[in-house]
Amino acid sequence: MQPKEIPASDAYPPTPIAPGREPYIAIIGDLVQSRKLGAADRRRVQKDLAHLLERFNQRFAASIQAPFGIALGDEFEGLMRTEDAHLFLPEMIWQCERAIPVPPVRIGIGYGAIDTDLEGPAAHLDGPAFHRARAAIELAKKEKRLGGVFEGFGGTHDAILNGVARLMRYQRASWSKQQRAVVHFLRELIDQQNVAAHVLDLSKQAVSAYALDAGWDAYKEGEEALRLAIREACGQPAPWAEAQTGQQEPASR
Repeated sequence: MQPKEIPASDAYPPTPIAPGREPYIAIIGDLVQSRKLGAADRRRVQKDLAHLLERFNQRFAASIQAPFGIALGDEFEGLMRTEDAHLFLPEMIWQCERAIPVPPVRIGIGYGAIDTDLEGPAAHLDGPAFHRARAAIELAKKEKRLGGVFEGFGGTHDAILNGVARLMRYQRASWSKQQRAVVHFLRELIDQQNVAAHVLDLSKQAVSAYALDAGWDAYKEGEEALRLAIREACGQPAPWAEAQTGQQEPASR
């Protein structure tokens, strides 16, 4: 039996970027059913969101083309250059869920060109990158997807990125509060369990048990796979390919 061919997106099939035009990554976020929150909770969530976007703009300033900002009520938008997308996108998804667990945040990620002048906030820009990010948000709404939806990178790339992102979201949704805290510190501390144990006031054995039950090793590999898939989808070589390119051929004898 032949494997089924993965189709390109029906909404926005991948098209090559015209010569002289640079691709960008547009991001649209949406707080799910935030209008059902009480007034005090909604103000708190919008304040948390504003602080989160400010941290994104500061931490990834060198990679951001148009700063992140709140747009239509409970939406936010931003535009990134592709060079560091593999670092920013997994971190953005993680931090959105950590900073604003309720209500959950839908995230649409679109790849493509920008038609307007690259000036001002993201809400003033337009082009295929934003059209695809909007299509991703609509798909997330329709299919109740969380954890990021990718659109416009190409049929195969979209399938890989969305498949990995959904598996990672499924795993995160199964964690207890303590498991999530342990995994967060292991991510931040580059897998140093003894330091995480000190910060969390737990024994190293307890940290190890929480990490094992959370599937930390599998999650870590999944996140690295997502980063590499984003690099490839953006047309950037993997780190080992760059290293091989920099090596000289051995002298012939």
